[in-house]
Amino acid sequence: YPTLMTLGNAICGLIAIGFSTKFLGVLAEAEGYRALDSEYYQWLQWAGMLIFLGMLFDTLDGQVARWTNQVSRFGLHLDSLCDVITFGVAPAFIMLSFSEVLPSRFIQGIAGIYTLCAIMRLARYNVEAETEGGVGDFFRGLPSPAAAGAIATFAIAMPDLMALVNSTEPQQQKIGIFIYDVSMVLVPLLTFALACLMVSRVPYPHLGKQLASRSKSRKNFVRLVQILFAIVGILMLKELALPVIFLYYLCASPCTTFWNKITKHRRRSSSDEVA
Repeated sequence: YPTLMTLGNAICGLIAIGFSTKFLGVLAEAEGYRALDSEYYQWLQWAGMLIFLGMLFDTLDGQVARWTNQVSRFGLHLDSLCDVITFGVAPAFIMLSFSEVLPSRFIQGIAGIYTLCAIMRLARYNVEAETEGGVGDFFRGLPSPAAAGAIATFAIAMPDLMALVNSTEPQQQKIGIFIYDVSMVLVPLLTFALACLMVSRVPYPHLGKQLASRSKSRKNFVRLVQILFAIVGILMLKELALPVIFLYYLCASPCTTFWNKITKHRRRSSSDEVA
């Protein structure tokens, strides 16, 4: 059963690549996004949803392996191989769809860098899991599912965004065009930043383990409050909620790490002055 869950993750990634390739083929023949029918936007949205379905399989296979006492090195390496497809290759194909502003060669280079960094991230995870006794409450570097989810959220939001762009109301159309122009530049640049964060040493919280642990009740309470705010954000922002939530998760840890370094440096300097 755990192996079937893991292979289900890989199938989700393969189908997501297929939908993304279909969309890229239609987009190449059309004159931009606005010339496409609404049904073609659904292909990109389905590709993003399949990334999240793969994340669900990726979470369940470990849980099922522990429940059935089938944890093994084979499952660990098989999981990472399937993750390369769903969280390393499929998001790169989705990102290639956001290529109306930046040069195509630049976009393709970013896609290659993202995939290579995802492979290195997953290889490092396997080594840490085997030699260092597990990950613990924090990941070293951005997890590849979180990076893939950040890209997938923009794909999921595209049908709603294009509905705003093609709206008959001028105000909604202006908002849609502005968000569209920003997305065409933001998504490729964000993909490059995600690639760098995956191979970085920035600590990212393991939300599942931290919420499940009985200790650190104060931090768990903060996590629960953040989840409540995320639910409110989904109800209010709708199509923009998921990208905002993922951007918060991506930026919170680097900003916290940078702020901690600044405060430590100030404390050292102040202690040196007193001495």
